[in-house]
Amino acid sequence: MDASTVDVAVWNIEADGGRNGERRDLALDILAEYNSDVVLEQEAKHSRERGGLLLHATEMRLKLRGFLAAPNPYADADIATAVYIRPEMFQVAEARPRAKPWWLHPCHVVARLDNCPEPLNSISFHMCYFDANQRLTEASWLAMQAGPGMVTLAAGDTNSYPRNPERLALPDWNKVTDRAHMVHRTYLDADGHRRSDTRPDAALTDAGYLDLARYAADHLGQPDALAATAGQTRSDQGGPQRIDRPYGAGGIAAALETVEVVDIDDIREVSDHSLLILRFNRARLERLLAQAESVLCA
Repeated sequence: MDASTVDVAVWNIEADGGRNGERRDLALDILAEYNSDVVLEQEAKHSRERGGLLLHATEMRLKLRGFLAAPNPYADADIATAVYIRPEMFQVAEARPRAKPWWLHPCHVVARLDNCPEPLNSISFHMCYFDANQRLTEASWLAMQAGPGMVTLAAGDTNSYPRNPERLALPDWNKVTDRAHMVHRTYLDADGHRRSDTRPDAALTDAGYLDLARYAADHLGQPDALAATAGQTRSDQGGPQRIDRPYGAGGIAAALETVEVVDIDDIREVSDHSLLILRFNRARLERLLAQAESVLCA
């Protein structure tokens, strides 16, 4: 932790590191090393069990306060998302339960940074892996959270692709041997052709969100921010792709300093997704949250 920055970790920890913590301790060791002020976790699959045992163990290990998404009544899809925040830095105003229209429920925490008059919205999400139309619905819901003057950070596993071309080519679906995956990650256009699903990214950017990794690459001279976050070992599914993405609204990009994609052996031992680390200039973020009050009141 650097007092001059607000550091955010975004990580889809595969199956929560295991029900009995098979990989959880290593995951927490990695997160503790980065000592982030906010952690947005996806696949918090077992954190609700046994009275929140894994949730509370994570709070103790990282010295953060944790929140889980609303329970899902469908047992086969009760895979929570989670938000952890540093309690001495943030004052929680609201932890909003979110359910419909999501397949897996997002976790949305509204908290004030220090004494800033307006809060920061932090949303951890995991879009549906098997249905492109469901993902588009979920993206449309996220779009509503970026109202005028609302400073928002929404990040997670989109299970889809960026709209604009990047150095990572989209999969050649004729060469993808996992045909179920091909169906999951594509949609049928008006002519009945399969297209790579870039529609969630399009919906979010059209609604005013910025892809913060893309912003770091285009405006902060950080091309490695666009590195693959998943699929590195799945040639049968089209290979490495950038499906874990952080989005910002309400001007938060002005406070962004760096976006780092961490892909090392320890990370791969824990999960099939890379770890994202975002650093925001604290003074600029505080000024932004002070200015947001005048926008909301206008």
